[in-house]
Amino acid sequence: MHDEITELADRLDDMAERLAELSIELLQGALADADTSDHRARLERSVTRARRATIKAASILRESTGASGPFDD
Repeated sequence: MHDEITELADRLDDMAERLAELSIELLQGALADADTSDHRARLERSVTRARRATIKAASILRESTGASGPFDD
């Protein structure tokens, strides 16, 4: 069971990294297009919130196993 939880936490870390990349791509695209619409900004905020929640979920799983992850202080 411990290994499965650790694997899930690792997968969440991978998703958090991809969400961070997506957030940066959204910001870069907005700058490149001089996009002043609120739609892209809302989307980027949603992606960032999802990233934070994913990091928190991975951390909660690791707490239950006593392990630490790449985003832990």
